[in-house]
Amino acid sequence: MNYLLLLVSIGFEVLGTSLLKKTDGFTNLWPTIGTLASYFICLFVLSHVLKRLPLSLTYATWGSIGLILVTIAGIVFYHESVSLASIAGLVLVVSGTVLINVF
Repeated sequence: MNYLLLLVSIGFEVLGTSLLKKTDGFTNLWPTIGTLASYFICLFVLSHVLKRLPLSLTYATWGSIGLILVTIAGIVFYHESVSLASIAGLVLVVSGTVLINVF
């Protein structure tokens, strides 16, 4: 259940971050509302996850999965490109997260 809630938190963080670009500096109302609501839900759920899971494990997982999903969202929705160096960086982030989760 804790990891399911962590995935919910990650999902709302990815949604909020993806919408952030559409806010145009918080000048577009609906994307701004969506961004703020997504971040609120994300942090609310994350705060409940942190009652049951260690901070380092939770944040490493939240950050790395969120980073990968935001990168994918940037490619799909904003047609951003990814370099080999970016892919190598993502692999290193995931490797570090796996190490934190295992040990």
